[in-house]
Amino acid sequence: MVWIGTEDWSVTTLVSGIPGIHTIGTVLGISIKYTAITGFEEFESHAVPKLLSGTSNGTMDLSVECLQNTDLSSMAAENFSLGDYDIKSSYNVYKAVYAVAHALHQALGCGLDECQKSEVLPWQEVPPSICSPECPKGHRKLQTGQHKCCFDCLACAAHNFLNKTGSTRCQKCELYQWSPAESEVCLDRTVLVLAWGGPLSIALLLLLALTLLITLGTGVIFLLNLGTPVVKSAGGHTCLVMLLALTAAAASALCHFGLPSQTDCLLKQPLFVFSFTVCLACVTVRSFQVLFKALLFKCVFTGGN
Repeated sequence: MVWIGTEDWSVTTLVSGIPGIHTIGTVLGISIKYTAITGFEEFESHAVPKLLSGTSNGTMDLSVECLQNTDLSSMAAENFSLGDYDIKSSYNVYKAVYAVAHALHQALGCGLDECQKSEVLPWQEVPPSICSPECPKGHRKLQTGQHKCCFDCLACAAHNFLNKTGSTRCQKCELYQWSPAESEVCLDRTVLVLAWGGPLSIALLLLLALTLLITLGTGVIFLLNLGTPVVKSAGGHTCLVMLLALTAAAASALCHFGLPSQTDCLLKQPLFVFSFTVCLACVTVRSFQVLFKALLFKCVFTGGN
């Protein structure tokens, strides 16, 4: 058997000196933090003398503030010394009596007039001993302190889930799944793709086919007439490289249709960036060529004026 008591009796020699006290079991002494009640001792020293003067003729002086809610009148009538009155210990007894009274009141199901039960067995009313309530689903336990029953509940982050209580670790969702924070389950990802047979895809493919036809057709014409003055003035080989780069950049759009494969994911971005960069480089080179020839022509034929 375990006894729980305050320091008022658990450490006093009056109790420890009782014959056979060691046979009662384990005694847990609890030290309650003492808090001084500001002004209470001054109130006692002021109120009791007035009560002593008022009770000599059988009456009580009610002019003292708060006397209606105290029992100082009986103390004064018996000439009780305030030096022998332990406020702390008395209040502990007061709280203990009220705790037992309220516990019995609830256990017996008492109302204002009567109680539903007349007897309560000790094992029928066992109070729960819980430091922290169980965490809801979607939350993991984080132990605080040395006791396993004391913990905080932390929500699982996004893309994690936890569908059971009492666990200290959240589970990750699969690659094809996702979940919001505080989730109990993982949800399948919704895959949105440009289907080859969709109306939007067909329209985009027609525009892409037209673009490829124009660039390839222009490239073939330039290649067949590479030695002519018109093609040479347009850039010659530089223009062919630019047309080839434009064709490759347009063809990279095919990687965005249908379910993406690993090859599509590896090619679509680098192919477009590289091809478009080559195209811009050709335009830049050709622009410098035209500008340089214009300046050279001006210097030769006009003398720099």
